[in-house]
Amino acid sequence: MTNPRPFLRASAAIALSAVLAALAACAGGPETIDNPASVLTQTGLPKERYAAAIEAARAKGADDATRAALRRMVVADGFGVPSREQAFRFLLEVDRAGLVDALTNGLPRMSSLEWRRRVCELIADAGLVELVPTLIRAWANPVVGLDGDGPRPERVALGRLVGEERVGATLVATMRESSPTTQANLRARCWELLMKTGDEGRLRALLADPEATRGDAMLTDLARVANELGVLPTTREEILWARDLCRPERQAFFESAREALAKMPVARRNALEIRAVPLAVACARNRPELLAADEAELAAAIERRIDGRRKASPDFTGYGSGFSETFYDARAKLLWTDLAAMTLALDLLDTPALRLHLFEVADRDREDRATEYGGVIALDSSGRGEFLEFAPRVKAGDVRYESPQALFDALYTGLLHVHFHAQRYDNSDYAGPHLGDFAFAEETRCSGIVLAFLGPDELGVDFYRHGRVVVDLGAIRRPDA
Repeated sequence: MTNPRPFLRASAAIALSAVLAALAACAGGPETIDNPASVLTQTGLPKERYAAAIEAARAKGADDATRAALRRMVVADGFGVPSREQAFRFLLEVDRAGLVDALTNGLPRMSSLEWRRRVCELIADAGLVELVPTLIRAWANPVVGLDGDGPRPERVALGRLVGEERVGATLVATMRESSPTTQANLRARCWELLMKTGDEGRLRALLADPEATRGDAMLTDLARVANELGVLPTTREEILWARDLCRPERQAFFESAREALAKMPVARRNALEIRAVPLAVACARNRPELLAADEAELAAAIERRIDGRRKASPDFTGYGSGFSETFYDARAKLLWTDLAAMTLALDLLDTPALRLHLFEVADRDREDRATEYGGVIALDSSGRGEFLEFAPRVKAGDVRYESPQALFDALYTGLLHVHFHAQRYDNSDYAGPHLGDFAFAEETRCSGIVLAFLGPDELGVDFYRHGRVVVDLGAIRRPDA
């Protein structure tokens, strides 16, 4: 009898070949794709399908629709890293300018961290020096998952393109050569990165050179603030703040700031942030002894004043473990600016007129379900504390306050940003700043207080600033309670 096994094996091989051929036909090789663009515009396909479409485009020639689809693949979600890399490499061959244009707009907003890392490597490999400004903008934008251990991929790519020893000089050159009108944000980002990477000395040297700043309005303003007040801004918002102080209508305030800061110890003055300037002016007017006061003595005085005041224990869900609002735990982080701000806040909140106004605003906030309320504590023309209330830029719900530009204009010479957690008379779970407040403080770098109802006649007062520094200053009572 004939052995059936060779026949069966041959039949199985034929069947397997047929299956593979069918799968290949289904997947479609390059020769089966008449319109590569129609494939490349679809998301979620197998990588083999994209590879076949790119090979078809290589054979047929990449028309405008195909190039547009490839540019989208490089910057849009919905495509795997291998396919996006193939699109990058093909565009580099046939449409370098289009590739650069796509990444100029897309890299700073790119959400895929894996692809963001890889595309930065590819940019450096390809020597795309046209993307140096884009790498700077992307590097300056905070990205969860990239900010932490190790250098950012954009920073690594920049070093490879210009040379590690030239990164600082490249930031300065980009800042000086970019358009003050159309690229103001890029210029501010260059400044931010120079400050973040410890190049303060390079910036001070630049601002000390009149020839280097001549004809450049931004650098001229910053040179005036640095050379006359001793302060260097660190962020884009602080640059706007510093420039506002140089406006002609601020001349009297600027002179007052220069005189107040001159009374400080040199080391303290040289370490100040821009938010300290209006505080120094207020101290010179109402509490001149604070300008040169010992920080340990200031801290001890604050501790005595808030000891025994009612304090809240809010819900810290989302803050991470170990978060605290106590003065004791915050003390090591507190700067002169923080101590002066808290001292002035305690002084002003002791005045019945200001407290009455704040409670009146809190009552209205409690009744208004469309927004939180906010404003600025400042000194009036007689040196008394006043609350400047500002309607929100937009009403975004009962747990959010959107600060309008008018508030920032007032804050540049005011003392403290203020907003209320006044949704109900017992709001102790939400006393103090929360995650949105911390984000606001990081961006604006201002000092602020949150006022939260702890009872119908009590408002909790929490001081906060960037770096998630918070101090519960205790409750104030309604004057007519």
